Amino acid sequence: MARDLSHVVTTYSSAADHFDALPFWHHFGRATVRLAGLAPGARVVDLFCGTGGSAIPAAEAAGPTGSVLGVDATPALIEIARARAAAAGLAHARFEVADVVTLDLPAASLDAAISVFGLFFLDDMAGMLRRAWSWLAPGGALVTTAWSEVVLSPGEDYFWEEVHREQPALDHISTSSRLSPPGALEALYAEAGLPAPVVTEESWRMPLASPVAFWPVILGTSNRGVLEALPADAQDRVKRAVLSRLAAERVDGLDMVARVAVARKGRGR
Repeated sequence: MARDLSHVVTTYSSAADHFDALPFWHHFGRATVRLAGLAPGARVVDLFCGTGGSAIPAAEAAGPTGSVLGVDATPALIEIARARAAAAGLAHARFEVADVVTLDLPAASLDAAISVFGLFFLDDMAGMLRRAWSWLAPGGALVTTAWSEVVLSPGEDYFWEEVHREQPALDHISTSSRLSPPGALEALYAEAGLPAPVVTEESWRMPLASPVAFWPVILGTSNRGVLEALPADAQDRVKRAVLSRLAAERVDGLDMVARVAVARKGRGR
């Protein structure tokens, strides 16, 4: 079962107008595909694929003899992913609007199952991993990418400080912190009864040309839903306060760290 999936879809439908322009989705998508070690001809599913940040590079790595299926519950994001794949001539990449929990794929039919910044939306994360594991052929990789405790820092931290100043009870819809502590991915794979994954930390600093350049980050992420839950005057106060603080501190970049967990299916499993 998904956590507040309708709320998530509503938020990302709004955020779709800025989502694909944010470079960190693509940076960590490419990093995930690199660590997955996809070979030409690979058969891949990308769960919570968004606009194709990992599915597009997966299709490039798999080549025309491979296949990539990207699945996401937000139609606006899938529409962009389809357009990107078409523009790149990646006819072997297809994208479907669907709830990953109801996705049904044949056993041992894939070489990789990937999920980048999406698994934490689910109540039963371990159950999803077990299902995805059953789809893998021997030698296949189950790859999960999650945020650490450092996410879009310091801008997102400032944003939340101002949001809580306006409405202390307002919570983050993504629940990404469920997988952010060190060891959380390893514990999740163990809960699912899977082999211990190799976990790699990927750090990146997103340059900011100016403080104003930070605001599309709020508009193109799950923070959009949080912002729009505030009255219009409170939204304006939050924006002015955050951008003023970034300017005063001469912040010229956002730091972020993700963890990528890769487990491979042995020949006897």
